[in-house]
Amino acid sequence: MLSGYANSAGYETKAINLFKQMHSVRHEARVDEFSLTRMCNLTAKLGNSWYAKQLHLFMVKTGNDVSGFAVSELVNMYSKSGCFDEAYNTFNGCSYGSVDVVSKNAVVAACCREGKVDMAMEIFSNQA
Repeated sequence: MLSGYANSAGYETKAINLFKQMHSVRHEARVDEFSLTRMCNLTAKLGNSWYAKQLHLFMVKTGNDVSGFAVSELVNMYSKSGCFDEAYNTFNGCSYGSVDVVSKNAVVAACCREGKVDMAMEIFSNQA
């Protein structure tokens, strides 16, 4: 249901409200990596840096920010929300085990989106 709302134009607010309900103590549905991915994609779609930071804080608080998959989603979300510094810092601050080819690709794409091609090439060369 969350995915349907998040992917449908005009239902973004319903997706956000459903997500809030999902992580409330009383709700039966629990937030998992899939629902967090959907919310990262929705936040990137909305381009709202406040939502991006709030979602990242939630992921840190719940321990859902350490996998390579989560890092790549956070980098993508921040980059598409106009927060390149946060995108880069998320990638740069993650542990070595969290850096995989997907998260490297996400930060290289973020650099390219910002016109930082030299930085993208350096990350690609050093991290490959």
